[in-house]
Amino acid sequence: MTTDLEQPSLYDPLIERMMQYFTSEKFDSEVRQAKKEFFEQSGLVDDHSGLFDLRMAQFLDWFLFSRELNDYHLTPSHLVVQAPLESFEISESERPLFENLAKTRHSLFEFIKIKGREVTCRDLFKREKITLKNSVVSAGFTVDEIFEARIVPYEDTYVFARGFCFHPVEATKFILKEIKKVIHLDENQKELLMFRLLKMRYRYEQYKHIRIEYLYTNESKLKI
Repeated sequence: MTTDLEQPSLYDPLIERMMQYFTSEKFDSEVRQAKKEFFEQSGLVDDHSGLFDLRMAQFLDWFLFSRELNDYHLTPSHLVVQAPLESFEISESERPLFENLAKTRHSLFEFIKIKGREVTCRDLFKREKITLKNSVVSAGFTVDEIFEARIVPYEDTYVFARGFCFHPVEATKFILKEIKKVIHLDENQKELLMFRLLKMRYRYEQYKHIRIEYLYTNESKLKI
């Protein structure tokens, strides 16, 4: 699966600032703990793996937008707009964009179609069809493919964040069944499902010679 992930979005400079601030020495122990939590739940990745950069993008999205900091009980994206931080100033023109980042939506999506630079997909948790206008990510999708992503509101549309996880089409039936189990539960249960699916996707990349039903499963069919 390839996408136009190298193309920058208007939020990239702001995300880069948050990343630099919240991975600085001040938050060193927090980052180490967060990495341990993330990779224990999603599967460890080798530094030399071809997936390393993508997995780190997934981690950073989770760290900035989903995980609450221990001392603040807020995610970094919420903290920057709710509390004044030393050495992290937000201009009046930047504030609406940072507030949008705090509203980032994390979900499983089903790809529907591309028309020009418009990407239409369905949020499978909210059962809502969404069209992302002028998307910088507009290639590499497969019809009926389910993917995990975060979308950030911007004006009357959304922008993709950088941490994607594309699941093989052959796993769609299993994933849809799992979504039905959690669709009416709290957000934490949905996050846990996405972690489990992320781990399955990584195993699929490692063991492509193994039939997919042995990898996307809740049963321990293989000792791997």
